[in-house]
Amino acid sequence: MTGAVKYAAVNAKVRGLMGKMLSDEDYRRLINLESVQEIFDYLYNNTFYREALTPLAGIEIHRRQLELTLKKSFINDYEVIYRYLTGSTKEFFAYFFAKFEIEDLKMLLRTILIEHDEEYLRKNLLYLGVHTEDISVNRLTEIKSYQDLLNVFQDTRYYDTLKRFAERYEKDRNLFPIEMTLDFNYFTELARLAGKLSKKDYKIVRDLLGTQVDLLNIHWVYRIKKYYNLDPEEILNYTLPFHYRLSADDLRGLARVDDPEEIFNYLKQTRYNTLFSPVARNKDILFEKYFLSYLLKKAYRIKVAGTFNIGIISAYLYIKEYEIRDIITIVEGVRYSLESEQIRKYLIRDWV
Repeated sequence: MTGAVKYAAVNAKVRGLMGKMLSDEDYRRLINLESVQEIFDYLYNNTFYREALTPLAGIEIHRRQLELTLKKSFINDYEVIYRYLTGSTKEFFAYFFAKFEIEDLKMLLRTILIEHDEEYLRKNLLYLGVHTEDISVNRLTEIKSYQDLLNVFQDTRYYDTLKRFAERYEKDRNLFPIEMTLDFNYFTELARLAGKLSKKDYKIVRDLLGTQVDLLNIHWVYRIKKYYNLDPEEILNYTLPFHYRLSADDLRGLARVDDPEEIFNYLKQTRYNTLFSPVARNKDILFEKYFLSYLLKKAYRIKVAGTFNIGIISAYLYIKEYEIRDIITIVEGVRYSLESEQIRKYLIRDWV
């Protein structure tokens, strides 16, 4: 099947969804509003979020309601796109969604096993159950122990990881290795599924996913060095075993850097020199936001170049996810009465 035939319908649908996204002017207006209600009113009256927000119209808006409704709109868009996919592309994007399930699972681990807040979970678990129909919110909120967790997830792809760390967790209550392993397994499987795509599609996915993995490895090394006392070999055990523009030797060198802040100077020796030079010079730059901005710009370039291939689908899902994250950032900033320029510093879309 040619790309033109395979992707014609889904590309048309995605381009329609692209046309409904916020403009730079929308962002500039949103960061200058003064309340969560004003943000809701602007989105409802001036953007294509009106349909998603209609159930909240006419009631007093709370931050959490707005955030959850926006996230649900992403799920709706994803499901619309997914229905148009076939073959290896459908298989790839079915698993692509697992990263959001994993975020729910991490929240479940932190909340049930540490804070045990059932009502919070009932309101905030969104993604588990979309592709795992045998797991309901009721079952998730009834979990009282790690063994309960294992029972609920027994027939899912997450069971082996959860089972592997059961004894260790009972001893030290440390979620860090569980969370890192879930991420490790996700990218490992996604890379395997990417290898089943056509050569043209694989090249596009490898560029976006490979860059993301490189930047995540850099971010994880930085975080581990800053917050955990692990030796270089232990650090490397928590990194993803895939290399795009960051070689295995580069990663080993990063793991051996003593001061986490010196990581950015070390990166001057790598193919990410241009990207991270500003971070090395300016310690006020928010590292995670900075690399997400880079991925967003790459997604926009892929979108522009995308024709009858996987590019426009991948680009849209990244851009849409980051749009919702930026709206939530604005909501948080307005809620805490930050100045518009302060809010702007936290936006992934850093050019507005």
